[in-house]
Amino acid sequence: MEDDNLDERTLEVLNIPESIPDDLLSLYFESKRSGGGALTSLDIQDGKATLVFEDARDAARVCSKGPHVLDGATLIVKQKAPNDPLRFLLCGLHPRTSTELVELYVENVIGVDSDEYTLFPSPEKNLVLIQFLQPLSEDFQRLCAKVSKRTLDGAHLRLERLECTDSILVENLHPSTTEDMLSLYFESGRGGGEEVTDVQMVAEGIARVSFKDFESVNKVLTKPHKLDNSELKVKPYFTVLLPENSLPSSPCLNGTSSSVPMEIDQTAVTTTTSTHPVSPTVQTTHLIGAHAQFTPQTRPVSLSSASPTTSPTTSTPHSISQAQEVGTASRATEAAELAAAPAPVAATTPATAAAVSFKPKPSPRLSVVLVSSNVAVSDPVKLSLLEMSGRLQELQSGHSTFNLSVTKDGVSISGPDQLGLDKLKSSVLEFLGGIAQSPLPLEPQKVEFLAKEDVKAKLLQTLKDQGLLSTYTVSDGVAFVTSLSFSMVNEACKSIKSLICKFTIPVQRHYECCLFCQEWSAFLQTLNFCLAKVTDAGENITVVTLKGMEEETQTKIILFLSTPIQRETVISMEPGRLKYLQIHCGQLLAEMDQITLFPLETGDGLTINGNAGACQIAEEILRGVVDEICTKTITVSQPGMARFLVEQEGSSILAELQAKFQVYISMDKVHWVPLEEEDIFESGWKLMAQQSFQRNADADDSASSSKPAALVADQSMERSRIEEAKQLLSGIDDEPSSLTSLNMSEEDIYTVSGGAALDEPDASAMQTEASTQASTQASPLTGPEVSPLVPGDAELDLARQLSMEAMNCSSLDDDARMSLAIQYSMETTRRSAFEDEDEDELQKVLELSLRDITAAAAVGPAREDSQLKKAMETSLQDAIRAANVAEIFVFANYTHDLIRTEIALGKKAGLRQCEEKVGSKNLKNLTAHHQRCLDLVRRKHAVDIRVEGTTAVISGFKDFVAEAVPTVKDLVRRMGNVTSDRDILRVVQWEWHEQGPAATATPYPPDATVYLENAWKMKQKKIDILFDHQPHIIDFEKMQEINVASRKSVSIARKLLSSQDLAVVVPEEEFSLLSSMPDVSCVDESSDEFQDVVKEFYDSIEEFHNKIKIIKVEKLKNSLLYNQYKLKKASMLQNATDPQVEQTLFHGTSETSVKEICVHGFNRSFCGKNATVYGQGVYFAVNSALSVSDTYSPPNADGHKFVFMAKVLTGDYTVGKHEMKTAPLKESSAIPLRYDSVADKMTSPTLFVIFNDTQAYPEYLVTCQKIYR
Repeated sequence: MEDDNLDERTLEVLNIPESIPDDLLSLYFESKRSGGGALTSLDIQDGKATLVFEDARDAARVCSKGPHVLDGATLIVKQKAPNDPLRFLLCGLHPRTSTELVELYVENVIGVDSDEYTLFPSPEKNLVLIQFLQPLSEDFQRLCAKVSKRTLDGAHLRLERLECTDSILVENLHPSTTEDMLSLYFESGRGGGEEVTDVQMVAEGIARVSFKDFESVNKVLTKPHKLDNSELKVKPYFTVLLPENSLPSSPCLNGTSSSVPMEIDQTAVTTTTSTHPVSPTVQTTHLIGAHAQFTPQTRPVSLSSASPTTSPTTSTPHSISQAQEVGTASRATEAAELAAAPAPVAATTPATAAAVSFKPKPSPRLSVVLVSSNVAVSDPVKLSLLEMSGRLQELQSGHSTFNLSVTKDGVSISGPDQLGLDKLKSSVLEFLGGIAQSPLPLEPQKVEFLAKEDVKAKLLQTLKDQGLLSTYTVSDGVAFVTSLSFSMVNEACKSIKSLICKFTIPVQRHYECCLFCQEWSAFLQTLNFCLAKVTDAGENITVVTLKGMEEETQTKIILFLSTPIQRETVISMEPGRLKYLQIHCGQLLAEMDQITLFPLETGDGLTINGNAGACQIAEEILRGVVDEICTKTITVSQPGMARFLVEQEGSSILAELQAKFQVYISMDKVHWVPLEEEDIFESGWKLMAQQSFQRNADADDSASSSKPAALVADQSMERSRIEEAKQLLSGIDDEPSSLTSLNMSEEDIYTVSGGAALDEPDASAMQTEASTQASTQASPLTGPEVSPLVPGDAELDLARQLSMEAMNCSSLDDDARMSLAIQYSMETTRRSAFEDEDEDELQKVLELSLRDITAAAAVGPAREDSQLKKAMETSLQDAIRAANVAEIFVFANYTHDLIRTEIALGKKAGLRQCEEKVGSKNLKNLTAHHQRCLDLVRRKHAVDIRVEGTTAVISGFKDFVAEAVPTVKDLVRRMGNVTSDRDILRVVQWEWHEQGPAATATPYPPDATVYLENAWKMKQKKIDILFDHQPHIIDFEKMQEINVASRKSVSIARKLLSSQDLAVVVPEEEFSLLSSMPDVSCVDESSDEFQDVVKEFYDSIEEFHNKIKIIKVEKLKNSLLYNQYKLKKASMLQNATDPQVEQTLFHGTSETSVKEICVHGFNRSFCGKNATVYGQGVYFAVNSALSVSDTYSPPNADGHKFVFMAKVLTGDYTVGKHEMKTAPLKESSAIPLRYDSVADKMTSPTLFVIFNDTQAYPEYLVTCQKIYR
């Protein structure tokens, strides 16, 4: 529903008896009886209801239909008065303020001229009604803000809205003027010609005239008026403008202020009377609100508005006006003139004619049952004074038939007659009107003192004892005193001032800290009738208290200051922040000499001990400093960074940075532990001990590798058991009677111990699970010693499980399993049957069973040992990574110091980085042992080592690299003294021999042979080795292999092979730098592609034609680089002046850069190192002769050189210069376009330089070698 017709949907209902509940009122106006409809809201306050209908038509019907009688009471219904746009109320004036001063204030604050408004002061002079000629353009809220900010004569003013009024206040009336004369006058053309609904005398010479609508008031006010030879003063009717001696008025239906501070809201006077018929056909109209006043000088007469032609827009019952008889001829003559004047149609009704003839009508007899009234008091201070004064009790005692009571918003009066009610109300209003208020000029601290509850109670009691019935309030730093009269207000103000005293206590310097602690605030709360404040400088304490309490209060304060109060406070913080305080805030901590500071033992805070005030000040300062500390985590990743920072040079750099940038650097997460001094070669062999070898050289690698090691071992052990069981079966009698003699009928071997048959589903599932578990836990390892087995329940269950497995067996192996199970079961349950015969065979059965039991015990240690060695390998790699990464925490007072520290540390570490190369043919084929040795070098010296072909690149800090280079060289030298794996396998074979007469030699696999041979050459006496993940010991002195778990040993032998005995075929290995890269293939020498590459290579080799030999040609297939190259080519063709943008060029490089180029392309970060004469980019040669020179392709340890044959997008080019970092702009181009590349010269260039990495694609790698003749 739209809000623009809210006024049309809103009605006001007056004269609502208290006996009518809200629900009844709501149901009535929503029913058809009232003509209304659905309501959106209903608000009832002070006997007045505000109705808001959903439909404006419902509100119009309610107004047109009437009267509305509910519960015997006639309700007054009318449209809600809107806000008056021309009139505002200025509140809060001093009565002594002159009108001229108010005019100047209005003109300056509101911004109007003197002829644009009119002022109507209230009789008490504390309110002024401002009436403007035109509505104000400025927003009302802004006007209110302006008025509230500007004081007038020391008073704080407020501007408030007024509702539109339908009445005027007529003053300076002739004593003989009656209500009927006024009604006739204002309905005539002379008075404005507006329809009058009510006229009421409110005081001597003053009357209220009410009109049908609000617009009539403005029309009447614009005219001059004269009646009975008197110039009438006409103003809008508002209750605040009524004189003090005016008659008590009924509720103002409109024209009231929404809030009149410090004044009485003289409304809400509700009169209730009973109705009695005058004759059988006539009923007396109810007397409602301001339209019903009866005095001995007045009597009711009918008013002209009862005409049938009156517009039916309101259902409000017309009031009975008051009139006096006219006894003079002049009055009769003037009445005739008024009657003859033009007037609205409504004024020519019979009722009007009767009124003009001034013939009195008999008034109806009214029997008043009960009248009640409510004097609304909006100011709670005045209401409180009225209640404390005892005035209501005096009035009650003088009028015993009336009841006076104080409500939350006023005074309620009820009694038997209207006259007494009016007198009592007049007395109450007179008392309230005499209440005066005055501001109490005091300094802010005293005003704050007055606001304390205990002080207020004490002062008000003192005033009461002095006979000064007063109270005061404190608002916005100002105290206002309210009393029964102006003289009493002045006396109360003087008395309050005399009861308050203020004094100052000087504070010695060493006590100042006590004034800012928490204990001081708590102490002040204990002081009664006291307000103490510390001056800004902290040198004095100003105290406000009551007269006579100065000495007591001063003594307490001095005693508190002179009594030391000890406190202990803990400030928690990060250890790094504490270190920062100790290092960079030492001067601040030293100045805190009044307290004691101790760091916590945990290092994460401080303990403060000392005087409470000093502790609090120190705590606040330190917490502020700690909160301002900034932190940053800096991670530096460079080879050997952790070692560098913990050693002397790095520590000195950190100390320098801490002093320079005022920071603290925490190294809590930087760890470096030096490796013990031991032989690298020996340590590498120790790490090799964790490798597991296969025991049989002819084992099926593919099958065993696809199965878990434990499962393979279990299957091997199972086969061994079956073979032994077969041998056992062959030694036992084959006759059926031998089995029959066991009396198997006495025990059912097909039933498990629980009694469940094997053919039942549950038993079958249980058997399957048990078999699986037994198979999983079995291991070929046995313990070093076997204790005697005592058969028990566990053995019985195992035997039964073995017997269950034998049920479905049909082969010889199955028969062996069944016999083994039966024998074991019979031995467990009937040991005595076998003690005399077949003891040896049964012992073998037990041994077979014991292996299963002890195998599980041996698996655990073996696996633990393997895990331990694997952990050692992992720990080594973690230690290498930890040495290359340093994570430090920096604490500073400013963020930019953190950034500067990070940059400076990175620069200082970068300047100390270097790279050294060690070349050797021995690096081409690194064994696992050699890789472990290099890992130990990395760990020991905290450097990074990359092996590229025959070159080892050692990078890191200069000092660390210098330490590592001799170690690497020594390692490479010792590699040369070690026979290669290929050579070992050609001449030596290690083998083991089974025990027994038919024992055969079984060779070890190649990797195990190499390991054993190297250990033999190192003159090792014993070594630890893993075969099939089981620990073994090789004893070279006894030439034995010992199983650690079972303690079983076999003999071993070292056999020198001839070419005919060579068991392992070792192919010749062709070394390639790119062998590990999947996208590289070697070009077949017999192919046309190979011949084309060789031809193009040799065609431009010039003077090196007979001096360079091509070893091999490899083709690269890097799809990512190639796609980037194609996109760049397509883009270049769009802007190129020559469609031929691509050339095949050569690029020589070192061995260490080959892989980088193959993976990442021609990146300038590792290219362009050899020359920057024509720009800082990647260089390509037109002729291969330039690329094969040692300057661009230095040979490796084998003498091999590496040259890339690449496709290069040269496009449009120009001559390059050294300082160029990108190709220059084309001068002739209309738009800013750059050249695609640069060259050494424009005519027949021999060198091209590109600045975009995607402009070249490495297609072939040519490995060549110089030929020395």
